[in-house]
Amino acid sequence: MACQPHPDLDEYDIVTLDIERAEPVEGKANLLAVQSGGRIDVTTRRALLAPAAQGARIHFRAKRTVNGVMCEPHPEPGDFRIE
Repeated sequence: MACQPHPDLDEYDIVTLDIERAEPVEGKANLLAVQSGGRIDVTTRRALLAPAAQGARIHFRAKRTVNGVMCEPHPEPGDFRIE
């Protein structure tokens, strides 16, 4: 996991992650499934990443936007976790 401040969003970082798997969300297209096994940049609220360390596994929900992949900014309990 590599992390750098987002150039336009003050409270966000761009996190480079190795994707192990991408699971569908009910009623949503799984646009990230093609990324499994690859590397991806995900824009994430900095406050969510505070406990993460190098090598941590992050489980999250994200969507593809015109500016790239973005993690849900205010996830429901259980929808974002760091192991």
